[in-house]
Amino acid sequence: MSEITKLKIEFIAVITAVGAWFDTVWEYFAFALAAMLIDYITGMLAGRANEGLKSKKAVSGFYKKMGMLVLLFLGFLIDGFVNHYLGQGFAFDLPFNLPIGLVVSGWVFITEAISILENLQRMGVPVPKFLLNFLKKGQEKINNNNESEENKNVKNQH
Repeated sequence: MSEITKLKIEFIAVITAVGAWFDTVWEYFAFALAAMLIDYITGMLAGRANEGLKSKKAVSGFYKKMGMLVLLFLGFLIDGFVNHYLGQGFAFDLPFNLPIGLVVSGWVFITEAISILENLQRMGVPVPKFLLNFLKKGQEKINNNNESEENKNVKNQH
């Protein structure tokens, strides 16, 4: 297991534990939402500073943010459904207890943080390369791990 994967697992575990301990689920949602708003604003500023503000691109960015918002809500809805119905033995017991809403919030926050840093770079703001590289490598690793798990599941089904 690579160092980035270990760091990612440790980071998610700590954040999830802290969130569960202080019952701050909605704070995660607020942080992700704030990152989405900051990303939209910095995207508009970067567009204006470089190629000029284009309404088509702004509308597309807005729709993307609305989709991310739906993704956040869905994560928390799944948590509520699993905890309320499946957690009471209504249908079946899951072999794991995964706070999906928190994990989705973290993923959205990291994705938006990368985009914010890229927007700042487009505006000419110096951004620490290690920070952007760290986030990009972590995101790439997460995506590659998910794809390899999906491939394993497909192979096992055949």
